[in-house]
Amino acid sequence: MKILGIDYGDKNIGLALAESDSIAVPFKVIKNEEVVKELKEVIKEENIKLIVVGMPYNLDGTDNKRTTITREFISKLEDNLNIKVVDINEQFTSKLYEKMGIKDDIDKYSATAILDTYLEKNG
Repeated sequence: MKILGIDYGDKNIGLALAESDSIAVPFKVIKNEEVVKELKEVIKEENIKLIVVGMPYNLDGTDNKRTTITREFISKLEDNLNIKVVDINEQFTSKLYEKMGIKDDIDKYSATAILDTYLEKNG
């Protein structure tokens, strides 16, 4: 089963891909303006069966403004795409890659970490 990982941001959205029995790989970064249209194309071209979205909880696991915005994004996906969407805690995903010196297209690497976390917990 092919899975799409998403790191949701106000301007850019990072995407990663994985088979359910493998590791995630960075895919690409898309702009937020036409996210549903872009994701429909990716889902069709890549034969995606599940979407995993990173949820930006506070350090203590509580909600914040970003979790509310991300939940609205997930609802938008569920309303417009015929595919299951799940969320997973994304704490420190961007920081991990920043510490590794990655700056360009960091969103797709964050999506990779999000998807790898999901695969580890559900594999």
